[in-house]
Formats: sequence, C-alpha cells, structure tokens
Amino acid sequence: MKRNPYLNYTRLPMENAYNVRELGGYATKKGSITIHHQFLRSENLTDITEEDKTFLIEYGLSGIIDLRSREEALIYPNPFRGNNAVKYINCPLITDGILDLRAVKEVGFDPGEFYVKLVEYKDMLIFHFILDNIDGCLLFHCQAGKDRTGVLAMILMGLAGVSKEDIVANYEVTHTYLKENVKLRLEDGLEELEFSKPQWIEKAYDHIIEHYGSFKVYLMAVGLTKKEIKKIKGKLAG
Repeated sequence: MKRNPYLNYTRLPMENAYNVRELGGYATKKGSITIHHQFLRSENLTDITEEDKTFLIEYGLSGIIDLRSREEALIYPNPFRGNNAVKYINCPLITDGILDLRAVKEVGFDPGEFYVKLVEYKDMLIFHFILDNIDGCLLFHCQAGKDRTGVLAMILMGLAGVSKEDIVANYEVTHTYLKENVKLRLEDGLEELEFSKPQWIEKAYDHIIEHYGSFKVYLMAVGLTKKEIKKIKGKLAG
C-alpha cells in the first residue's frame, strides 16, 4: 500500500500496527474541526517496521508519551526511544495504587471504576510534556491502545469540545482494530477485556462532568493554569 504522509488519515495505514489513529477530523461544539497531525493514539509499537517508522516521522511525529509501566516499557521497548528525531517520555498511568486491568477483572472490579481511577491519577508530567512539545505531532500509547490511551484521548477530545457521542465512538472502535492483532488476544476468562465497551469510557467521562463540571476545570484540578489549558486546547481545536 502506498502511503502519503501528507494526507489526513483516520487510521494510519501501518504495516505492523493496527490501532494508530488520529484525533483530528472531529466536529467541535463551536463548529470547528479538530486538527490533524497534532495527536495520534496507538497501541504498543515494538513490532513496527522501519518503513512504519519512516512513515510516522514523515507524518510529522516529533514526540511520544508512553503510558505503560516501567516494566512494560522494558519488556516491549518503544522503537523510537533514543531516536534523535523523536522525543520520548515514559509516564506510567498504572502505579502501585492503580491495578492493571487484568488484575481488576480477576478480583471482580468494575472496569469502569478502573477508568475513573485513571482519571483521578492526574499526572501533570503528561501535560507538561505536551506543552513543551506543542508544535509537533505527539503520539501517546499504552500496550493495547485502549484503556490508558482511551482515557487520555477522552480528556484531549473533551477539552477540544468534541461531543460525548464522538468521544465514545472513538473509544468503541478500538476493539475492531485490535482484534486483528493476535499478540493481544487474552485467554483464561479475560477475553472480555479485549472489548472497548461504551459504558467503561462513559463512566470516566461522566465522572469528570459530575465532579468538575468541565474538562477545563478538571485540568485546573490537575494543576494546570488557564493559559496552559488554552494552549493544549488550541493544539487540537485551533
């Protein structure tokens, strides 16, 4: 497949990754459209080809936010780590205080509550990295590109003024793409966690609106100033 890095894709045509997607192209409440080549969401990129790497750099990739644990990042290294053309940061959204979703399932915990815990983790480092690299195309990912990645996508899209329906739809399609990746298949009663059920991300979205009133106020609670929030919003919403 011929790939043109100057086109505005919805899902990027990668050879060895299945869930690399744009946050650009969504209608906002103020009548604009979220800007392409600003934020990409994806799964783990360990297995991508050299051609994939070149395509992403030509697409504009300049920074990566790795939301995985330190252990995950060591076992499945990001191929851009150490690449002079791309800045990389590992900002784990799962710590000792936030169980991995597989463990959550095993103890009978509602996955929606897990998403709320991710929202309440409030990691300023992620947003400071965005602010420090505001002019480039930033890709953020976890292992499957679903849970941790889905929450950060929700926050960025919500701040940009994208509707709840489109945010949920952006999350739901994750399973459609991930099921093509046999390396991410789960077994032993954990198969349900391969899905991206709307009620899971809706619970996180509703938590922000009910407890903070807006994504702007939520990010103020994270510790960002109004000026910083406006800058992050403008990167995606214009």
